[in-house]
Amino acid sequence: MSSLNDLLKNILKYTIFIGLAVGLLYLAFRETDPVQLWEDLSHAHYGWVLASMIMGYAAIISRGIRWKLLLEPLGYHPKTWNSIHAVSVLYFVNLAIPRAGEVARCTSLNQVEDIPVNKLFGTVLLERTIDFVFLILVFIVSLILNFGYIEELFNLTSSNSNGEGGSSMLLYITIGTLVGFVAVYFVFRRRIQALPIFAKIRDFWTGLKEGFRSVTKMKRQGAFWAHSVFIWVNYFFMVYVCFFAIEETAHLTIADGFFVMVAASLGIVIPVPGGIGAYHYLVSMALVVLGLTKDVGLAFATIVHSGQTLMLFGTGAMAMFILYLERRRKKTT
Repeated sequence: MSSLNDLLKNILKYTIFIGLAVGLLYLAFRETDPVQLWEDLSHAHYGWVLASMIMGYAAIISRGIRWKLLLEPLGYHPKTWNSIHAVSVLYFVNLAIPRAGEVARCTSLNQVEDIPVNKLFGTVLLERTIDFVFLILVFIVSLILNFGYIEELFNLTSSNSNGEGGSSMLLYITIGTLVGFVAVYFVFRRRIQALPIFAKIRDFWTGLKEGFRSVTKMKRQGAFWAHSVFIWVNYFFMVYVCFFAIEETAHLTIADGFFVMVAASLGIVIPVPGGIGAYHYLVSMALVVLGLTKDVGLAFATIVHSGQTLMLFGTGAMAMFILYLERRRKKTT
């Protein structure tokens, strides 16, 4: 009975994910001129898209090496390419099933390296926390450079397609709510700290701090942080270089690139298969905020997303095949 319930929950969950993707695709592409969209796509300079794809895979390689560095203090030394291929499997699986990639990533490396899955999950949690910190830093930089744009994006995405009816106070309400939560915590902190849920949050935070302390004990600490920066530099430039693929976006600045990168990152964070729909909607709206037409925004979002999806599919399929051969070789030795 429990297995049936789990099956039904999974069916419901993925139906919601797919429905969300379809809904966001509709929002992105409604009232779009397909002839103009095709015109923009057909005249794009795809050499820049290829450069973006190469940068995307460079980030995957760096992420795999960084993961290996995280495992070394625990006494595990996986082959570098096994670690990289496991990360490729992560993104390949996420194209179809949101959030399932981390499980596939850990089990893939476990099968070829005999590293306990719980140890792998512990490093993944730390890795994701570090990436979240980098995302916050990128958001802060974008906020400093483009506060007005971010406010307008909030308004536009909370209104109809013409931008009418959006609350101009949405961003301020969000910031005010966060400040309010902090104030309430300091006033009622003793009662809040007595709640069972607070104990779980405290244990989680303690675990994260221990994880960060383990990073400071690494022998190759500099390499770890260098890879972390390199990954996010590639994330930025794989969006920025695509500005030059379309004539209408070629004039956009590095500051604009940070703004579009934030929109793209939020599109990927939303739990839909491969970011489909969410990525197209948010990136196209970001370009509308920058003064471009929705057709140009969708052409840009489609080019970048399609290039990265093609790269992730190709490298992920190759990685799964190579790891399969590695498992077979391991069984015969």
